[in-house]
Amino acid sequence: MNAVWQACPDDWETFMDVRLESLADAPDAFGSTLRGEITNTETDWRQRLTKSVVFLGSRNGKVQSIASAFPLEGDEVELTRVWTHPDARGTGLAAETVGAVLNWAKGKTVTLWVGEKNVAAERFYTKLGFERTGKRGSLPRDESIMEVEMILRPDAQPND
Repeated sequence: MNAVWQACPDDWETFMDVRLESLADAPDAFGSTLRGEITNTETDWRQRLTKSVVFLGSRNGKVQSIASAFPLEGDEVELTRVWTHPDARGTGLAAETVGAVLNWAKGKTVTLWVGEKNVAAERFYTKLGFERTGKRGSLPRDESIMEVEMILRPDAQPND
């Protein structure tokens, strides 16, 4: 059974655990690194949960998914930190967790960046209604990893 909820600062340890696990599992999928985040303090983790919206997803009581969003200018938000444990892929947990972010962002334009070689992730986002914008760039921390921007406009978001 899947469950998804918005994390609050008191969920900092759970957030930390799943974030570090995601960085270890998929190091080329994120702008930050395990090495860079492993030294964060409790205060750092709590603060992150106040500067972005973070949803956590669990399957059979074990937290195995994360998705976040940062407000941008105007009515835009950026979807970030999307990851699901390999054991939970294909179970619907990722779609539910990202869906919670999209519900939170209802009425706003949602953008994201995904690695060009991450075909499975791009396919996942396409199924959710995202489309490529034509923008392309390198991951700031590793210019050898190219990313493409995708967008989900408010009129393309699924209705509840």
